[in-house]
Amino acid sequence: MLDGEEHWNAVLADILLSRKIGVAHVRLVGDLISVTAQLDMATVRSRRPALSLDEIIAYDERVGPLEEAYRAAWRAVDAAPDRERRRPELDRLRVALADAVEGIAELARQRGVQVELHRFGASER
Repeated sequence: MLDGEEHWNAVLADILLSRKIGVAHVRLVGDLISVTAQLDMATVRSRRPALSLDEIIAYDERVGPLEEAYRAAWRAVDAAPDRERRRPELDRLRVALADAVEGIAELARQRGVQVELHRFGASER
């Protein structure tokens, strides 16, 4: 972050603090933060050596597009000039956040981590 790089959770913080989003978005951001934290904590608890280069690449290839999708959707929401044009972008953001939650949860399960999703946004999708 010292080199001007944005903190990886900065977009999620922006989404949470925005008055442009709805309850479903807040719930999905909560799910996303929760599932990511559960995966991180399980990795620390396992006392495994650090991820191998192949594991890091596989993680980035899987999670990177999911993160970029919700970041792009957020930029579109934030740039929309009015509520009418923001509505489809909010739907896109909701889907992108839900996809990120499910994608990271699935990755955790594949690594043997049992994650608990609160499914705050399940009925909203």
